[in-house]
Amino acid sequence: MWRRGDPRRVVRVGADPDRELPVLARRALDAFAESAVRRRDRDSLVETAFAALFDLYRATTPAQRDSPGGRRFASELAELLVSGNNPARLGLYVVRSQTAAENGRHEGYRPACWRRSMLQLLAEEFVPWRQFLRPEDLETIVRIDEALAEVAAEAGPASAEEVPAWVPETHWWWWEPARLRGEYAPERRDSGPLDAVAD
Repeated sequence: MWRRGDPRRVVRVGADPDRELPVLARRALDAFAESAVRRRDRDSLVETAFAALFDLYRATTPAQRDSPGGRRFASELAELLVSGNNPARLGLYVVRSQTAAENGRHEGYRPACWRRSMLQLLAEEFVPWRQFLRPEDLETIVRIDEALAEVAAEAGPASAEEVPAWVPETHWWWWEPARLRGEYAPERRDSGPLDAVAD
């Protein structure tokens, strides 16, 4: 997408002429770079970084993310994810995602789904977990899924507004409450500009 350094020097993702993509990619890398070096605001920095990465995900296609430019972006991102404060902050994000999942029946199942999907998108579309998460964090993701499955039966109904159009079919946690009740899965639709992390 671009090379770090001169912000005017960009490499486009694939052959897409959209000029916004390098800006979105730069924003995502800058957010993770800031998280790596700043000591304060650890929660907001990681959430801002995930939100920027989500914006880039929404603006690109799988082919673009798998293009040479997309792979260069992923390589730079992988370096940032293991730099400075990021390993500890990402570990904390995983732990707090587990807490959100465990509290899903009380504090809202949907926010836990958002957090779990952000982790999944990061791994599936950009950098595999094993390249940056610690072994204990990988074990925690297993517990997140167990918690989501456990609390889904008591979670509120998932309406069409609660399952955004971008959610991949493989993100089973969004539809688990309806499945357990024997209901049809709600249709997905674009529910507008939601905060992908803190909603």
